[in-house]
Amino acid sequence: MAFLPMAKTIMRSLFQKPATLRYPFEPMPKDPLVRGHIAIDINDCIFCGLCAKKCPTHAITVEKSEKSWEIARFQCVLCGACTEVCPKKCLHMRNELTPASGERTRDKSVATAGAVNA
Repeated sequence: MAFLPMAKTIMRSLFQKPATLRYPFEPMPKDPLVRGHIAIDINDCIFCGLCAKKCPTHAITVEKSEKSWEIARFQCVLCGACTEVCPKKCLHMRNELTPASGERTRDKSVATAGAVNA
């Protein structure tokens, strides 16, 4: 009679609320300890490249000549090493989750012409 224990589980599951959220349709509750993603204030960046050198997965690319900063979101392990080593403190760990996407894209930030501190 292996059917009876399974029937109890099925009946119990029918009358309980789901154990998971329907993300991205239902927003996840924000926990202050969650590391969401790396964000940059590009106009404060001096493009020294220390964040790219410190990154253990090589997810960050800094082009000093083009004044651009790029991160591979799927490659980043959110260790926070880049935020600790940044001399201008323009990198931050945001408490927001990265928007759901099915593509492996790279987020690129380019400094505006007159706003870079050299």
